[in-house]
Formats: sequence, C-alpha cells, structure tokens
Amino acid sequence: MTPGEARDRAIIAGMATVFPPALLLARDALLLWAKDHEPEGWPTVTAVIRFAAAHEVSAQELGALVGIISFRLTPRGKVVWADSWRRPEIVTRTPPGRLTSRVLRAYGCYVATAARAVAARQVH
Repeated sequence: MTPGEARDRAIIAGMATVFPPALLLARDALLLWAKDHEPEGWPTVTAVIRFAAAHEVSAQELGALVGIISFRLTPRGKVVWADSWRRPEIVTRTPPGRLTSRVLRAYGCYVATAARAVAARQVH
C-alpha cells in the first residue's frame, strides 16, 4: 500500500468521527436517489439543496461530500457552486482560501473516497 492509499483509507475510516450521522445519512440517501433519478446518475446542485433541507444538514457540506463545492465570490455576494463531476476544471481553479474549513474537510473526504473507488475499479 502506498502512503497515498494509506492516507485515503485513514480519511475514509475517520469520516464517522468527523461528520454528524445525519450528514452521512443525507449523503448516502442523496447518492442512492441520484443513481436512479438523475440523468447522469450523480447528484446535481438542486438535489443537494433539496436533500440538505430534508435532512436538516448544511447544503455546502453535503455538496462537498459528493464533489460539489460552494463559496461566495465576495463576503456578502452570491453563492457559487462548482461541480467536480461535471466541470472539474472549475473546481481545480478555485483557490482553497475561498472555501470554508468545513467545505474543505468534506471535499477532502470526497477526494479520498473517489480515489479509493477509482483504485477499486482498476483491480476488477
């Protein structure tokens, strides 16, 4: 196992201690719903907002857990959403300083989980 793989596994293993159960439940429900109801099988911003409201969790954190980050262009400005699944180039150009620590933490967990999923696909 490489150091990167070990890091990703540790991040994934620690998710239950870092995030509230309601947020992880909302993420699981969102992913299952999107698989059957979204054209690409992946959540959209609209779905993230809807599921966050239904589960009474932060839409920004929920979005980041599925690769959709959000931030404000100015302190009181409009919230911008960037989807790493559909438009990864926008996410990679977003300065980390624009993201809250909670969004960064959730997005980091998404990245670790996605890396493990890609590795698992290469094995099979």
